[in-house]
Amino acid sequence: MTDAKRGTFRSFREEWVIQRVRLMEERMARLRQVLGEPRRWISIWFLAYALLGAVSSGLLPILLPLMIVGVTHHLSWVAYVMGGFNLGLLTSPLWGVMADRYRLYRPIFYAGFLVLAASLAIMPFVPGIIPWTALSFLAGAGTSAAATMASLFVVEFDPQNDWEPRLGWLQTLNGAGQVMGLLVAGIFVANFTVGLLCSAAIILPALWLGAKGLPSKSEIDWRVQVGQRMRRDLDWRFLAIFGRPELLAGGISRFSHHLSLQGVRRLSEVLGSRFGRFLFSWFIVAFGVAAFFAYFPVAMQHAYHVAPALTSSTYAVTAAIALVLYSVGARLSGKYGAGRVYRWSLLLRFLGFLLLLSVFYLPIPKAVIALIGFALIILAWPLQSISGMTLTARLTPFSQGSAMGLFNASGAIATVLGTFLGGPLVASIGYPILSILALVGILLGWMSGQNLQPEQVVRESLEKISMETT
Repeated sequence: MTDAKRGTFRSFREEWVIQRVRLMEERMARLRQVLGEPRRWISIWFLAYALLGAVSSGLLPILLPLMIVGVTHHLSWVAYVMGGFNLGLLTSPLWGVMADRYRLYRPIFYAGFLVLAASLAIMPFVPGIIPWTALSFLAGAGTSAAATMASLFVVEFDPQNDWEPRLGWLQTLNGAGQVMGLLVAGIFVANFTVGLLCSAAIILPALWLGAKGLPSKSEIDWRVQVGQRMRRDLDWRFLAIFGRPELLAGGISRFSHHLSLQGVRRLSEVLGSRFGRFLFSWFIVAFGVAAFFAYFPVAMQHAYHVAPALTSSTYAVTAAIALVLYSVGARLSGKYGAGRVYRWSLLLRFLGFLLLLSVFYLPIPKAVIALIGFALIILAWPLQSISGMTLTARLTPFSQGSAMGLFNASGAIATVLGTFLGGPLVASIGYPILSILALVGILLGWMSGQNLQPEQVVRESLEKISMETT
């Protein structure tokens, strides 16, 4: 090799090394930016909301049903106690009105955690259906109060441009808390008293975290418009895209802090419309699956021979995977239409409940099939949630805020009614009725959900995506 060629090769190699170094530096800079991005939006009090998710969405749905059946052997009592908790979650509009009218953000936030912790600490020592239901209602109301204020702290105290990322991280931390709660729930299934007392103890650090980071009234930027009108604008555009695992059939504990009953007054305007058919579909599906989500730890243990620790672990892993499926559901809704994705989600849930029912009548391994069906039911929720919110925004004949309130109210009320109804049915018929109710509700919801979106809307969405891609 001549000196000229050696020089050219050396120059080419040096240039290649320089380019590789620059590329590596750019990648590291992007990585540092990505890793540093959460610090811009996460406040320390967000961890209090994560603790709330760990207890209200992770530990309680596992421990309470198992404790009730284990102590009393009355299956119907599960529905009444869990129904009391769901009913407490419906107090969200009350806390929102009080906060708007009296600016009692911090007191309501702290009181919510204190009421939740006190209810759980007292519950093991006062057995009986009435005390348990009352304390469960207070626990739900406390959860609702804290969750309502958590969202309002962002919406009322931060500029509108910051809402999306801050609420996104707030809900993500809450979902992460739920996953952690589900993972540790199996530890306490052998001693429910210790489990409930530890759940109450987990709540207490939330008070310190709130004191460290919650914004105060003096920190409000009055240049930013705040209040109910902006929350109406927020609901349908932002809340649908936040990754979060859901619980209690329709994610009632997640929606409790966005629940507005104002839209109920406009119910007469949607009867007979596409939006009305969708609301009926959403209601009947939530009604059908509500009993299963109240009983699932007990049913998995006694009917399908799955240990509670394995049930909670499976739920935790599936819920973590579900975080990814929210963005997938959003893309599918944009590509194929929200109506079609909504029906796909119902079919997936139908398959899951069909597997749960089949083990009672076919010679197949109960535990394995039940876990597969259970996982399918949980994985279907992100698609159902995203497509349902998108349909609400597209089909409403009036403001998105009122439609969102009606949408959330329909699912929440259906969940409460379905939970209470499930008690006597399970006690008289047995565990198969849980899957039968769900299958009937999903089938009716699927039939009512036909042709919700005109083909023109789907074509326009596809054309828009194509234009953005090119």
